[in-house]
Amino acid sequence: MTREYSRFLRIFTICSAIFLVVCSYAAASGAEKQEVTAAGIIKKQGITSYMYGTHVLTDDKGKTLYALRSRIDLDKYISRKVIVKGYLVTGYPTDSGPDYLNVRSVKPGQRNEN
Repeated sequence: MTREYSRFLRIFTICSAIFLVVCSYAAASGAEKQEVTAAGIIKKQGITSYMYGTHVLTDDKGKTLYALRSRIDLDKYISRKVIVKGYLVTGYPTDSGPDYLNVRSVKPGQRNEN
């Protein structure tokens, strides 16, 4: 074996290993996305022990179901009954907080009278 060929084999092996690691990570990351559809009332996030999310989705009694983040302007839906669809954010919940939902769509419902 020539020196150049030996070097080529080492570089090829290293590049192949890196490629496999990256592909495995990408496949695993995609598999972890869990789509969620949930109904409730959107409220502005206040000061909490967990401090993530800009808004929360609550049930009719005020219990927090999800902390929310979105590119959608959720302020338009404050105090409204809605159906949200999105994906759970990996690494949450933390500090006894709720699941963290990255909202992709909001379907408005009736205004909450409370």
